Amino acid sequence: MDDAELVGGVLVDVADPRTAARDLAAILVGGAPSSVMFDPVLVNVLRRRLGSDPHRIERACALGAAWVMGRRSVTVVEPWELVASLPGGTPLPPGLRRTTGETLVQLAVGATRTLRLAAPFIDQAAIAFLADSLAAATARGVSLEVLLPTRSTHASSALGELERIIRSDGDIARLSVAALQDDAPWAHLKVLSADTIAAYIGSANVTRAGIGGRNLELGILVRGTTVATVEAVLDLYRA
Repeated sequence: MDDAELVGGVLVDVADPRTAARDLAAILVGGAPSSVMFDPVLVNVLRRRLGSDPHRIERACALGAAWVMGRRSVTVVEPWELVASLPGGTPLPPGLRRTTGETLVQLAVGATRTLRLAAPFIDQAAIAFLADSLAAATARGVSLEVLLPTRSTHASSALGELERIIRSDGDIARLSVAALQDDAPWAHLKVLSADTIAAYIGSANVTRAGIGGRNLELGILVRGTTVATVEAVLDLYRA
């Protein structure tokens, strides 16, 4: 994910992205808080990413606003959008507007009630990338459920990192880990659902390779009543 996408994820829901981008840039260089209420956890993510260089901050915020405006100018008629993980610098083919990491962060940022995450493999690098937005969601009162991977050798350390960040910046009482029944088939699905109205479904594991662009991954962001069926599948073999 580049700087523009990361800033765009923070600005995606504001009414006036250009004005909000200028306010965000002022905050990141040490200015007074603006009238726009940015999530402080996500602001800290940007601080760690962008550093203290005012020129980089200003450019990233301007590009983030342009990214949001560009997305809003595209009319989407399908109830789903294609999502991909591609190596850095790879131009997106026509019709492909979403990357995996950006999509997962936006689902977490936009959630108001529930988030449910399932993947057979997770690692600490990918969880660290997502953890700030997940922690911020729990701080807003969103319940986060993680379906415990049964064969992932890195799951324990990844979940430990997620728990640490949520204890620091969110509400640990909102985090739960769900187990599968003993006779359950191997849960090879990869899903992040939000509020039972939107979900990522795809090939990408929650790993550095899966969402960071080393692997080539494809998935979809689906919206609407179908998401309830997606969550029903998650519940089939849930202990």
